Amino acid sequence: MDVTEPGSIKQVIAELPQLLREPVAVWFEHWQNQYPDSVAPIIADGKRLRQLARLVACSEFAGRQLLRDWDWFLGSFDVANPATDTPLGAIAQTSPADTAAIMRELRRYRNRSLVKILWGQLIEKADLDEALRDLSTLADETIQTAVSCATTNLQERFGKPATSNGEYAGLLVLAMGKLGGNELNFSSDIDLVFLHQASGDTDGPKSVSANEYFLRLARQVVSLLDEVTEDGFVFRVDTRLRPFGDSGPPVVSFNSLESYLQQHGRSWERYAYIKARVIDMPGISRAATELQDRIIRPFVFRKYLDYGVFESLRYMKSMIEEEVKRRDLANNIKLGPGGIREIEFIGQSMQLVRGGADLRFRQREIQTVLPLLVRSRTLTHEAATELLDAYRFLRRLENFLQAMRDKQTHDLPGDARDCARLALAMGAADWETLHADIEGHRAAVSRHFAAIAFRDNGDDESRPATESLKMRWQAGG
Repeated sequence: MDVTEPGSIKQVIAELPQLLREPVAVWFEHWQNQYPDSVAPIIADGKRLRQLARLVACSEFAGRQLLRDWDWFLGSFDVANPATDTPLGAIAQTSPADTAAIMRELRRYRNRSLVKILWGQLIEKADLDEALRDLSTLADETIQTAVSCATTNLQERFGKPATSNGEYAGLLVLAMGKLGGNELNFSSDIDLVFLHQASGDTDGPKSVSANEYFLRLARQVVSLLDEVTEDGFVFRVDTRLRPFGDSGPPVVSFNSLESYLQQHGRSWERYAYIKARVIDMPGISRAATELQDRIIRPFVFRKYLDYGVFESLRYMKSMIEEEVKRRDLANNIKLGPGGIREIEFIGQSMQLVRGGADLRFRQREIQTVLPLLVRSRTLTHEAATELLDAYRFLRRLENFLQAMRDKQTHDLPGDARDCARLALAMGAADWETLHADIEGHRAAVSRHFAAIAFRDNGDDESRPATESLKMRWQAGG
């Protein structure tokens, strides 16, 4: 093969930033060795060759997946012979006893979906909202499939649980954090709370209590999603936002949740439940409506203007400043100064203040909330615009940062090659240019966060930080 001709691999590699040429050349060498019959058609299509080089340059994860699943990837662009994915509906019909097959297909579906989403971001220039929506939909769909598979498995042994009215009771999965707001990251944990309405025992040949049934069900769902196999994982599942955290039961009834929130619910948990969303499942619509209307909304949104929330926010700000210093979070674009979490807290604090009286503030998506702050004269138009621009910029940055290795990280890279990857993905001329943009956005966020957090500050004496508040600051992907 003549690699000096126009459109050749060598020429395409030479067009990349210097630091990225070697790893991409190594990838192309592996690709040629593993799939020699694919080389000529790809090289003949110079546009596709450049797209492939850009994808591999920006994401080691994508490069690995392509080498493992090249025929599927190639078929993704072949109109005559398109690639076929196993639909999630078919996975749900897999024998419930064949757990290994279910886990394999879920992970394959997940990895292929992430490659598609990343391709859309890097090559087709899909916007941020599309990526966040697609990532959240992927999580919802795989959770639904895991619940369906686990439910079929358990019902064959134990039968069905029922409510006090004799109706079948299913598992309700409450999505928290970024998944609850349909704003999931590329390689995010998913924060889930498992709930049920059942009472008594199941009706199968081997009857168990409803609590035992749902405990087994939740554990199976987490295992199907979270367990690491040779195919990786689907999503890392975090259930610590449930009542009493790690010390509480993995699954709770509606009544238990309501009692907990009324007696023990704290301000930081009101923040957590702003984004709470029940993942759609067959037969749970009535229960989902009851959960939101009877339990969650009255806890989160008070009927009066709740200015006391600012004290909680000042407390949180003081705590996180200590945490930033202790853990060296200066380069963390989520938790550090001027990071994503500060933007979210600006919006969420005002939701808690005004959401009881003004229904417009009962939103889950931060990009919907920030413009409302202009209408309520909490923010100027310029401030809201700066915060929205910073949020969209930092979320794109976060996704590309995590897509490099399918790793949940929020720290800016210290390695020069990774800096070059991030700059290429973000469309910046170089790392220095990108870093200057990052610092500019973070400075703007810090300025606006301080103005909101310390409004009517008075005597702001620091209090000891608590583990639960730290967990809330860090939660949500």
